[in-house]
Order: sequence, then structure tokens, then C-alpha cells
Amino acid sequence: MFQRIKEIVAKGKEFMVTSHIDPDGDAIGSAFALSFALKTLGKKSVVYLKDKVPYRYEFLPRPESLVHEIPAKPFDAIFAVDCGDFFRIGDGYEKLKDKGPIINIDHHDTNEAFGFLNIIDERASSTAEIIYGILKAFDIPMDFEIAVNIYTAILTDTGSFRYNSTNSKAFIICEEMTHFGVTPSYVAEKVYESHPKERFLLLCGALATLETYHDNRLAIMYITDELFRQTGGSREHAEGFVEFLKEMRGVEVAIVARQIGESRYKISMRSKGNIDVASVASRFGGGGHKNAAGCTIEGSADQVKKMLIEAVAL
Repeated sequence: MFQRIKEIVAKGKEFMVTSHIDPDGDAIGSAFALSFALKTLGKKSVVYLKDKVPYRYEFLPRPESLVHEIPAKPFDAIFAVDCGDFFRIGDGYEKLKDKGPIINIDHHDTNEAFGFLNIIDERASSTAEIIYGILKAFDIPMDFEIAVNIYTAILTDTGSFRYNSTNSKAFIICEEMTHFGVTPSYVAEKVYESHPKERFLLLCGALATLETYHDNRLAIMYITDELFRQTGGSREHAEGFVEFLKEMRGVEVAIVARQIGESRYKISMRSKGNIDVASVASRFGGGGHKNAAGCTIEGSADQVKKMLIEAVAL
């Protein structure tokens, strides 16, 4: 499969790299690393992200061609990385179908295989792990710009090597990246220790909504538009809140519902052990991994909460 990509890249001149809305570390790191790799091969590439880069990833080296509007011109191929569903690229994603063949690279086991070419490895710790394999297959020399993006992507998507998806390759690749100038303490400081005050005000308000169900095995909290207004926080300040709930003793499923419309909530779910939250998310049109998944649900806060409690059978 990597050979097919190699042939497409060799024949082409201009490419697009894109990922999902509300980009996380794996989405950004994978996209940026791939773009830098294409540049090394003498190819032109545009990185399209519907949303801006969250503050915690602003330290990452980024391609000069990063844009937030879909370019009008066609491409020899479009790389969609870390995107389980085509529509998650964001509003206007349908336009991409006419701009070039789509190469879908992902590690979510719920990926819909929407590409002309699909490279999906649910055993990988992250999409960045797959990108690393592609770069090795292409014999692309590693440098700091590529290395720090790959390292950050793997670090964040494994929950600092805490998630079940963490494998030996994750450690081996990250260790290798340190040989190209990546300093783990520096990356950790930028990602985990550089939050603005608004994040903590938002967290305080969100924790005030915390409730548990099913004998304290399910924990749910929500963030409303009103709370965002009161604290001056934004959606990027809420990234990772669900992890706090997962840390509670006895909690097996943690859920954070973030309001994204008058009657619409974005749901982030985490679980421990063999509890499959991806199957729960799929009931609402979402997906992800067994222990980390998400979806969007229509309804009021109370209605959404009721649907989630009923859907999570513990």
C-alpha cells in the first residue's frame, strides 16, 4: 500500500494535506510532518485545516502553506490524515471530491474508508505512527521540523503513553525523534503546562455540573455557551477535560458534553478496560476507539444527558 502512495507522489507535483475539525495533536502533527516530508521530496503541498491551530500546539513548526479556506485549484492527490469520517474535515468538505483523489490515512477502527486509497491501521498508536512508517518507506531523511511534529502527535494521542493504544513502536519512534533535537521536557511544557487562566475558570464551572450514575461508574459533566461567556473561555480551552473525570476512582466511563449550538452538543467519551465507547458513539453517528470516542447529539442539556445515561449500559 505504501508503494502505491510512493507512485502517486512520484508522478504528482502539488498535493493537499488535511485533517479533522477541532484538530488535536495527532491531526496537526501528522499533517505538518507529512507536508514537510513532501517538501523534502521537492513537491508542493498545501495544509488545509478548517479550524485554527489550538494554542497548545502553536509552538510546532508549521508549513508556510497552512490555510483555513479550501483552495480553488485541483491537486494531484489529497491526503486526509487522522480523519475517521470524511465530513469531519468540516463544512464544504464535499468540494474536495472534485479536487483530486483522496488518500485516507488513519488509525481509528471506525474509519469509513472514504478514500480512493485507504491506509487504516487500528493497531497503530496514532496516525503519526503510520506517517512515520510511510516516511521510512520513502527513505525521507528526518529533521527537527518533522521529528517534533511526529513526537508531539504520538505523545498526545497516547495520553503521554497511558492509553491502551500505546505500543512498543510509540516508544521506539519517540526515542528516535530525540536524536533529531526533540526535547521531551520542552514539548511537555508547551502542551501541558502553558494553559491560560480561562482554561481553569472554565474547568471550575464545568466541574460544578459533575454528576455520576450507575453506582458512580459513569461520570458526566457539561459545558454550556453561557459558561463560555462567563469565563471568557473557548472550545480549545476545554480540550482534555474528559481526562479529569476518567481519573476518578471507580469511574469506568467519563463523558463531557460541550454545547456547540442552541440544541446541539459535542460529546467526548473515555473508558477504562474493555468498555467500548466507540460503539456508544456510533449509535449517534460518531466513532473513534474502544476507549476514546466522540459524537454529536441534538437536544437540550437534560435530553442529551438522559440519552447518554441510557446508551451507556454498565
